[in-house]
Amino acid sequence: MDYILGVINEVLNDRQLSTYLFYAIAAAAGVMLALALSFLFSGLYSPTRMRLKELKTGAVASGSGANFDDALEHENRVREGLVKHLSVDNSGSRKRLIHAGFHSNSALAIYNGLRLLFLLLMAMVSIIAIPMMVGLSTFMQIYIIVMLMGLAILTPSFILDRFAASRMRKIRNGFPDALDLLVVCCESGQGLLAALQRVSVELRVSHKELAEELLLVCQKNRAGIELSTALHEFSERTGLDDIRGLNGAITQSLRLGTGIAETLRVYADEYRDKRMQAAEEMAAKLGVKIIFPMLTCIWPSFFIVAVGPAVIKVMEVWDKI
Repeated sequence: MDYILGVINEVLNDRQLSTYLFYAIAAAAGVMLALALSFLFSGLYSPTRMRLKELKTGAVASGSGANFDDALEHENRVREGLVKHLSVDNSGSRKRLIHAGFHSNSALAIYNGLRLLFLLLMAMVSIIAIPMMVGLSTFMQIYIIVMLMGLAILTPSFILDRFAASRMRKIRNGFPDALDLLVVCCESGQGLLAALQRVSVELRVSHKELAEELLLVCQKNRAGIELSTALHEFSERTGLDDIRGLNGAITQSLRLGTGIAETLRVYADEYRDKRMQAAEEMAAKLGVKIIFPMLTCIWPSFFIVAVGPAVIKVMEVWDKI
């Protein structure tokens, strides 16, 4: 405490003002700790939510998929309490959590709580570690504290982005197989819902994330949600343009009454052409991308092997002259 007060006093050169500022910082840290704990406890343990879940479980059959009120994508209501008001408008974090596979409405509260706790942890680390670094000026100490605080703010967001990108990549890699299986199932006479159910079963091992999303679409439709709405939520959860295109094609086919199998076949052919064009584009860029490693790694070695013996011979001749 004396160290922090001394640093503030060195910057402000006013003992009384430094004391007031120190108390303000301590109060802010206490409020942040209280908010972090509130976020975590409201997300991990909510008696109200648990009781509602018990009532719904008793009212409907287990595994029917009717309990979707706890989904993060449906959490658009104003929630009670200061903590919930602070987390309800964080639509960017909510969308990234959904893309990362965290669908529970408690995920946002837990994420915000972890961010605040990590910020407080970095503040404690800086307070403990900086006094051990002798010879640092006051400006450098403040600079290190600010850098650590910035790192504490950006690190959770970076980790969440990595989780979301990894999951989206896995779903994107499994989408071509799912689309081909969906075309085969629909052309064999199955309905769209039965085809989605069968594809989710077939992809359970090879593409687990995509299989879970397809199964969730089927469960929502059985729970009373329209198929077009369930497909729209599916495309929003994945965040992939390819799935949005499939959703648009299926929705238009259902609206106009055309055959689902024919629509899926046309979309599969177009998607295959699109992937082929993307592969050709990547192959065309390969020649340009390989120039830099070629100039820096291959050509120097080649010149050493090809020209090196001749240079050595010339040097030997010049030494004899």
